[in-house]
Amino acid sequence: MTLLLLAGLICASVMVGLWWLARGVQRGVEQSAGVPAAVLNELGELVDQATHVSMTQSFVSSLPMITDAGSGRLELASVERQEMLRDEDTLMILGDRLSLGTSVAEIKVPVIYRYYVSLDDPWQMEIKEGVCHVMAPRLRLSLPPAIQTQHMEKKVQNGWARFNASQKMNEMEKQLTPTLVQYAADEHLMTQVRDQSRKTLSRFVQQWLLQAGQVRGEKAPDFVQIQFGDEAISWSETPAFSVIMEHE
Repeated sequence: MTLLLLAGLICASVMVGLWWLARGVQRGVEQSAGVPAAVLNELGELVDQATHVSMTQSFVSSLPMITDAGSGRLELASVERQEMLRDEDTLMILGDRLSLGTSVAEIKVPVIYRYYVSLDDPWQMEIKEGVCHVMAPRLRLSLPPAIQTQHMEKKVQNGWARFNASQKMNEMEKQLTPTLVQYAADEHLMTQVRDQSRKTLSRFVQQWLLQAGQVRGEKAPDFVQIQFGDEAISWSETPAFSVIMEHE
């Protein structure tokens, strides 16, 4: 009798548990009936926000990125030059009436300077009256410059009573990279670099405008003008590049 009573209690407990489980499932289904609409509304808002991306954001996101030291870079120009560093030191005595000679230390070395713009810096793009104006970040030098040490030439020459040319050479070698960085920022060189960088970036802008216009069914602008963030010129002084259609 005791065994039969225990078996009956176990069966009753199982039945009650199954009944509560069924009720829980039913309530979950009833409560979730309104969820799809809310989810769809929220997804709709996200999609709507995603489709309203500015032209500048869309362009920058399509730029080819070179990752270096944790930041995105777009390399636009490189310059290879033969640089010469020279240090002369003349020692005069007796009230500058007698020369003890001139010590000379000289280095000749080919260097490659590479210039880029950062994708993390602010960009601006705007189309007005058939012209696409692009304000790109300032040009930066990739550090350190690529020094072609295998082709480096050194020259030391002591004066007749001087013996410090080797010391001058050691000092020059220690300051080689900082000196070349200063050379790379020379305004005459930077003018050439900006001109080349403008051409490089304008070609990419043209391709992007043509592709974007095909997607949106819009006509591409006729010209592209590019400035860099460290330039102090007006748009009227900025070169304009014609947008070449694919069939042209």
